[in-house]
Amino acid sequence: MASMHYFPQTQDAGLAHAQRTGSMGGMGGMGEFAASVAHEVRQPLAAIALNADAATRWLDHDPPRLDEVRAALALVASAGSHASAVLRSVHGLACNSPGSHAHFVADDAVQDLLPLLRAPLQRHAIHLETQLAPGRPLLHADPVQFRQVLLNLLMNAIEALQGTSGRPRTVLLSSRLDGGVQHFSIADNGAGIAPQAADRLYHALYSSKPDGMGMGLAICRRILDAHGGRLWHAPGAPHGSVFHFTLPAQ
Repeated sequence: MASMHYFPQTQDAGLAHAQRTGSMGGMGGMGEFAASVAHEVRQPLAAIALNADAATRWLDHDPPRLDEVRAALALVASAGSHASAVLRSVHGLACNSPGSHAHFVADDAVQDLLPLLRAPLQRHAIHLETQLAPGRPLLHADPVQFRQVLLNLLMNAIEALQGTSGRPRTVLLSSRLDGGVQHFSIADNGAGIAPQAADRLYHALYSSKPDGMGMGLAICRRILDAHGGRLWHAPGAPHGSVFHFTLPAQ
């Protein structure tokens, strides 16, 4: 199934656990746990602020655009629910919880994330294209953690394109079914990853971005390892990077 999305212009227990053990299941200590929480809620909080501001501006219209206000507030509620679910997920990671596995369809999870991606895609004039496996195959995973992985990788692709000029900025999310495994790829046509950074990308607290927290890929790899999946990357052709991950599917 292919589609093009155009956008032209309870935490205290987890902290206590991390402090007692000095680790987050191999991710390192309370500082890393705090960084992971901050990293994972940054995007939904940004979406809440943006849509709350939009609702206020629609109310200031004469007459007020109540249909637009309702739409913006619905996005606020959606982002708030996502942030709450992510906090529970990060808490579970800190406590080595296996998560809540369920059967679901990747297409639905992608649709759930689009409201969180709309603002950065618009701001940086990026086209997001999706080419997902036909037949709506079922994944067996924690749906919240799956959305975390997707959101992290898609936001990385968007950020990689911010300095790109001279060609259209595009991100392609694709998937295919290979036996009992669904293979996902997120490709951008940005500048690519410097060779000296490649070996450290998945280390907690390492970031190739000046304002990065260095937690996104470490969290993604931890989630996918716990699900029996894999995460890796390769150079794009002719530009950019492609991140791949796998998960069990039916």
